[in-house]
Amino acid sequence: MAFRKSDYESFDYSKFWEDSKRLYEDRAERLALRKLLAGVDRTNKFFFDIGCGYGRLFNEYKDFENIVLIDYSVKNLENARKKIKKFLEDNQRSLSSVYLIAADAAHLPLKSGCADVVLTVRMVHHLDNPEMYFNEVARILRGNGLYFLEFANKRNLKNILRYFIGKMNTSPFNLLPSQIGETIMNFHPKYIIGTLKKRKFTIKKMISVSNLRLNILKRFPGTKTLIFFEKIYQRIIPFVLMGPSVFLKSILDERTKEKIGIKSGVTLKDIVLCPYCRKQTLFFKKGMFICTHCRSTFKQKDGIYDFRIKT
Repeated sequence: MAFRKSDYESFDYSKFWEDSKRLYEDRAERLALRKLLAGVDRTNKFFFDIGCGYGRLFNEYKDFENIVLIDYSVKNLENARKKIKKFLEDNQRSLSSVYLIAADAAHLPLKSGCADVVLTVRMVHHLDNPEMYFNEVARILRGNGLYFLEFANKRNLKNILRYFIGKMNTSPFNLLPSQIGETIMNFHPKYIIGTLKKRKFTIKKMISVSNLRLNILKRFPGTKTLIFFEKIYQRIIPFVLMGPSVFLKSILDERTKEKIGIKSGVTLKDIVLCPYCRKQTLFFKKGMFICTHCRSTFKQKDGIYDFRIKT
């Protein structure tokens, strides 16, 4: 799967969010994620944040029993490890049940049916073929597993207004994805919904997010006021998808596969497979995973396992 300049090896993604200009988006996204995660059982569950970046949202799902953070960028994962290690030390939790993996979203080094919950935020807009990734999500989730997805919404209010006054040539109403700049792909909600339904996902809830994202509003009346009205929007009309970002909660049909509970004591070594030959023939030795079938090797350095496909 191709990425458009989005591996972040030469760019510190954390700097993007440390800028106060992104404070509103960060808080708006956390509001939505907390609503969607509310009531989800976190005991003895494997939670996957795919496209985790530098671990920005880790504290929103920190209570899950086992957490796997996956990103294509090793630099992102290095920053995530530092951030998470400090957070866990402050909260007296061990890093032993938190795993960091560098991997291609279309070739996840994970056994089928190993995930209870999958989260994807600000990642699919970097994919040329997101349907390949959704195939992987459906594969790794257990029956009745939960999938939380954020995607960039092409049919947002700003795009609609720009289109009608002639400032935008691409229609926000057709189902074709539209590219913004060199890195961002926007999607119509119906396209995302239809794509997930084809893979036997049922959409449970959708929330329009960052509904007031305008630079002029960030300056006045300011972030605090914007978040106040964002809360009202997300509470009263979250289903009116006019924001530039949409969060959704979906569940995989349990009839698609056997529903298996995770046994206690399961670790990363029990759920990985070779991303090249797709065989469950990995063993761990001297700081690396070795595939006994195709002899591929995958090194671990500073707590990060590198399973990226090399071409």
